[in-house]
Amino acid sequence: MVVKIATQVANSAKKEDSLANLLGDFGKWQLIVFASVSLVKLSSGWVQMAILFLTPNLTFRCADLANYTEEIMNNTCYKGCGKYEYDTSPFDNTIVSEWDLICERRWLASFNQTVLQVGILIGSTIFGFLSDRYGRKKSFLVAISTLIIFGLAMPFSPNYLVFTILRFLTGLATSGTMVVSFVMVMEAVGPRYREVTGCLFQIPFIIGHMTIPLFAYYFRSWNTYLLALGIPPLIYLGYFFVLHESPRWLVSVGRVKEATDIVTRACILNDRPTAKVEETLTQMSKEIAAKADEPKPNYLDLFKKFLLLKTVCCCIMWVITGIIFFGFNQYISQTSPDPFISVALAGAIQVPSNLLSIWLIKKFGRRLTASISFIMQGVFILVLYFVPKIFAVTLIIGTLGVSCSAIAASTIYIYTSELYPTVLRNMGMGACSTAMRIGSMAAPFISNTSTTIPWLPTAIFGTTPVLAGLVALLLPETKGRSLPDSIEDVRTTDSD
Repeated sequence: MVVKIATQVANSAKKEDSLANLLGDFGKWQLIVFASVSLVKLSSGWVQMAILFLTPNLTFRCADLANYTEEIMNNTCYKGCGKYEYDTSPFDNTIVSEWDLICERRWLASFNQTVLQVGILIGSTIFGFLSDRYGRKKSFLVAISTLIIFGLAMPFSPNYLVFTILRFLTGLATSGTMVVSFVMVMEAVGPRYREVTGCLFQIPFIIGHMTIPLFAYYFRSWNTYLLALGIPPLIYLGYFFVLHESPRWLVSVGRVKEATDIVTRACILNDRPTAKVEETLTQMSKEIAAKADEPKPNYLDLFKKFLLLKTVCCCIMWVITGIIFFGFNQYISQTSPDPFISVALAGAIQVPSNLLSIWLIKKFGRRLTASISFIMQGVFILVLYFVPKIFAVTLIIGTLGVSCSAIAASTIYIYTSELYPTVLRNMGMGACSTAMRIGSMAAPFISNTSTTIPWLPTAIFGTTPVLAGLVALLLPETKGRSLPDSIEDVRTTDSD
């Protein structure tokens, strides 16, 4: 849904470049907005990646089994066992040992992460509506407030049910911060810098991913670990004092006077003229109001003749991206002899990968970059299963797999937005974003099958990206092409 809303803003640039002409594409004002608002993505990384150290694979043993004379085996479930003991090393306590999430309750460990992703999916819709109806600023402040409250409450959960409910609510709040923050950045930056800014906006999330092992290393019990993650977001309370409303939204709802005040100050900061600010914003507001009653396309249009193949192929790629990104990272944390180093490197490699993807898609195009990066990540994952289990070897191959995954994700983000016409781009990206959440919901269940069927996660994580790479080849290249505005434009462009 972050993609859904932000892409609508980013790709309607031609209709909104009057504001960019006033402010410039990127200046001091945009830099301040970008640097301050993107900081909230740190907590997005912490919330979504916290699971990597909440549900590690543990060695357990039945400690209370009456009338049983044979040897009791480790990691074996026994009917009638009154109590299980755990070897939680290198941790002191996890939610698995806290609430006995083993044997017939094993699925609850994966279910908890799925509930979080459901919260993020639902929250996208809720906060997308709230930000359009009541403004970016108010919605953002509600999101960060609830994120702080639920984040600090989670470590004190008395049981699994309360913990899972709080994880769901944290997912809702996290989704709100992601949706609104990205929109605010995209609405501030001019068209020429939106592609690069969109990629760089993900860096704080990656830093959050990279720093998760530090929290887990110094706080070895699940509740102190989550409390440590819940305290830094208190700095977001500063947004109550420094955040201003998006001038684009103010113009869209007819609040030109307020928008004029903000844009005037921004123009002064960017060394731009301020003489025609109110006049330009008034004209923009009138143009938006004049189009309010125009008939709008709907989701069924995504499955019409010229878009059906695009929609199916894109949704397949995004589902697989959700499975691989969240599932493979969890699989690495569960199977690595040193999860702290492995997870940190898996996060760190995504920074150069995101920057490299910008060069690759400009040099080789969207389709080829997406296809090769998908196929290569599948190959690395399959190779990982067969190589000798030497830490340095598995670490390098696993890191390369994550790197290819990051390149593929960055590429299809841009590629998908260019495949759809302006009138359907928002809905097309929204459908793909939903598909990715479905993949992320399935990911923890796939990863946790390693305890019962060791080869299954590798088989799924290795073959599905190859499928996505082949699917990408069915789509047309969009490099150098003008963005289509209508469904007819899509038909004309694809026939060239």
